Amino acid sequence: MLETDKITIHLSAEKDLPAVIKIEKENSEFVEQYDLDRHRKVISDPDELHLSIFSKADNQFVGYIILAGFSGLNESIEFRRIAISKKGLGYGRDALKLTKKLCFENQRKNRLWLDVFEENKRAIGLYESEGFVKEGLLRDCVKQGEKYKSLWIMSILSKEI
Repeated sequence: MLETDKITIHLSAEKDLPAVIKIEKENSEFVEQYDLDRHRKVISDPDELHLSIFSKADNQFVGYIILAGFSGLNESIEFRRIAISKKGLGYGRDALKLTKKLCFENQRKNRLWLDVFEENKRAIGLYESEGFVKEGLLRDCVKQGEKYKSLWIMSILSKEI
């Protein structure tokens, strides 16, 4: 378990998944949708971490994180997913700080990377303020309905924290 003064993060359990799916749907504009079976597979995959985020004030479920690539030879972790239900309370920033601590201090990895929709300015601002840099733009690479969306690839290195 990892914690700040606002949140605790621990491995997700089966009982957390209904709340995970609810938050995922609320954030569908910016978060790929997994079904229940896909989340179960992530929980049981030794190469991935499915983490649940709880508010310390009331122990309410407020979000989740998915990380992947722990067995890779390049010591590079994909920050595959973060979704927060209550915006503007600092939960996302704290979760991001704890994710960096987990990857760089606890796991001794070299690189943490992510992709983020180009129009998700709030998330991009958060990532940049936490030291992530834009590496490149994948133009019109995700189809949502009849529209194509572009993704920024961003990363931070252990030596940059």
